Amino acid sequence: MLSCTNEIYSHPDKKLEEHLLNVANNSKEVFQNLCIEDNKLYAEISFLVGLSHDFAKSTSYFQKYLKDHQKTEKAYHSFLSAIFGYYVTCKYLDKNNISERNLPLISYLSIKSHHGNLKDVYDGQNAEFTKIKEIPKYVDLQVEDLKKAYKSGDLDDLEKFYQKYGIQISEFFEEYENLKVEIKKKLKKFSRQKDIENYLLVLLFFSVLIDSDKFDASKTDKFERRKIESNIVDLYKNENLSQNKDTQINKLRNETYDLINKSVENINLDDDKIFSITLPTGSGKTLSAFSFALKLREKIEKQYNFTPRIIYSLPFLSIIDQNEKVIKNILKNADYKITSDIITRYDSTANMKYEKDENTQLDINKSEMLIEGWYSEIIITTFFQVFHTIFSNQNKSLRKLHNMANSIIILDEIQTIPVKYWQLLNQVLKKISEKYNVWFIFMSATQPAIYEENEIQPLIKDETKYSNILDRVNYNFNHEPIEIDTFKENILEEIEKQKDKNIMIVLNTIDSSQQIYKHIQENLNDENTTLYYLSTNIIPKQRKKRIDEIKNKDNTRKIIITTQLIEAGVDIDVDIIYRDFTVIDSLIQTAGRCNRNNKKQKGEVNIIKLENENKKQYNKFIYDQTLLDITENITKQYKQISEKEFNNTTLNKYYKEIKDKKSQDKSNELIEALEKLKLTQTQNFNLIEEKIEKIDVFIELDDDATKIWKQYQEIRENKKLKNYEKKREYKKIQNQLRNYIISVDTKKLGTTPQEDKIFFISKEDIERKYDKQTGFIPQQEEEIFII
Repeated sequence: MLSCTNEIYSHPDKKLEEHLLNVANNSKEVFQNLCIEDNKLYAEISFLVGLSHDFAKSTSYFQKYLKDHQKTEKAYHSFLSAIFGYYVTCKYLDKNNISERNLPLISYLSIKSHHGNLKDVYDGQNAEFTKIKEIPKYVDLQVEDLKKAYKSGDLDDLEKFYQKYGIQISEFFEEYENLKVEIKKKLKKFSRQKDIENYLLVLLFFSVLIDSDKFDASKTDKFERRKIESNIVDLYKNENLSQNKDTQINKLRNETYDLINKSVENINLDDDKIFSITLPTGSGKTLSAFSFALKLREKIEKQYNFTPRIIYSLPFLSIIDQNEKVIKNILKNADYKITSDIITRYDSTANMKYEKDENTQLDINKSEMLIEGWYSEIIITTFFQVFHTIFSNQNKSLRKLHNMANSIIILDEIQTIPVKYWQLLNQVLKKISEKYNVWFIFMSATQPAIYEENEIQPLIKDETKYSNILDRVNYNFNHEPIEIDTFKENILEEIEKQKDKNIMIVLNTIDSSQQIYKHIQENLNDENTTLYYLSTNIIPKQRKKRIDEIKNKDNTRKIIITTQLIEAGVDIDVDIIYRDFTVIDSLIQTAGRCNRNNKKQKGEVNIIKLENENKKQYNKFIYDQTLLDITENITKQYKQISEKEFNNTTLNKYYKEIKDKKSQDKSNELIEALEKLKLTQTQNFNLIEEKIEKIDVFIELDDDATKIWKQYQEIRENKKLKNYEKKREYKKIQNQLRNYIISVDTKKLGTTPQEDKIFFISKEDIERKYDKQTGFIPQQEEEIFII
């Protein structure tokens, strides 16, 4: 029993009543500021959820835990607090004659999991239905504990606190047994409603609660929203991109830029929520989309009286640097300070430093709260972060979900989304856009058929016109397979013959790319040629440096050997490409790196079918066989075809056949799971599906690597730090650490030593395990390790 009422705490340094009210007020404010249907009702319910979420911390068991730090199951507080939250929500709805009967269950589910991940509602051993059906004995003991405290007067202050909001603790005790039965019955019915809106609403309430809870516990303040003028891209474009206005490519860029931006005037914000920008590679989609988003943001602000965040997302880390740099340059050009409240990058390599101004950097805990919660005007991130928030049951991922509501989300290079998820995205993004006022912009040179024509608003009405303007390359198809050793000799001859041409060779596997690179490296004698290798087999620091050099070094001829990482968004321009056979959209994306700016004579994209020594084509290791077959059937008639004709005749046919032949079973399975609130099955959504098991390997390539690895070891070996403190320290260095990390097939690790969860290649071992040009050396190629 509690010794005195004023000693009821939620955290060692915070009284329970204060914490409950802070979380309740913050949750209410979030919903009040959201422009969504029923936001006033949701604000009131969210306030009650906040008041209830830590109710069971008032037990003597939890108060004892705060003092002696010895936690028993009787100190768990989420289960009883969830039942209390259900009761409180029911009473509010009854009192106000509101018939919305799912909200008490959403309150229950949010509170029940607020220190963990959301569980399935009905089916399964760990489902909420099963848990309430077999309610743990400790919950009943907690109720008895509180009843005693209530009778003795130890809960007088807490009772008065709740009475201010029309909540009677004594009534809850009386109804407790009936509530357990009622919740069990209603959870079953809830899961049988089969409505994706229920799924989205559970996620939204959960997101608001956990974010508000963590903000108060961490004592983090939110900053005022910032205004960004809608014309800053116009200014940047006029001041920095005025040269060569009369070239064909610049005429296209300027015309489409103007069309896209003027289209804002005719948009009906209530009806038009999903847009497409479909333009050839190199036509300035990044500037056009960002400018459109800023003007759309201004229009939304005037019409709806809220300011949407702009979330710019891309599929790969390899192209985020490039787009981040462009957007920051636009902001700098308009005299905006690059502070974290204006723009934040969030991905697995994110720098957890929140800078309010040039002289103020928040500590790591507060920085993490704001960066991971997406509290910036512009967030640059990956598809992984966006879609693994929408399709998730994970606490950490879902915390930012409510900041995706009322936003503008740019999905750049949308063609990289796996076909099996098209139907899922179609239904769920449509529902999010309708219910939560989210505007999506789908961008690509090869727009996938995720939506029918009447479901998406094209910002470029006559896409064919602009694909016809540019005819920068010819596609040359070599349909007969070629063995890799033969190709080595052929490509070497071609390189030596085309002495004034920049050539890029795009391979399907790291193994084939390394073989080609090494053969050229060993046999090419040309002082005026620089040879480059790019793949995920080399550390990010080297990749970034090489891409920058390729783009900016003009005094030598370039030969680039790479994998398909070059396809999406990497701004490289060459004269000739050799591309190992792939699917049609990848062919078009790769071709976008050839004669990109249309300044030279027509480029050549040569498609080959490379096979290994066992006569197996490398494309079959990487791509879906159905997609390869469709591509084969469409392209087998061609020996040479122009870019214009290829884009116009193959792409629509390709996507139509995909829709007809490619199964949407995975989408349908996930849609059914969302409808039935099988929340753990969201983990079956995988944008990146590795066919092989991989593990991180740190490469101690230079002195900076030595320094950052030493910091990592010091954190790991510091016995004074608790686990959560170590995680906090790791976050401070994770961006620098990631610069030296690659993911390697576990079967190819060989004698690489392991340090904690990361494998480590020291400076002394570099020569044996890491080629500075082609990257990690697999087990079968490493030298004998002598101990």
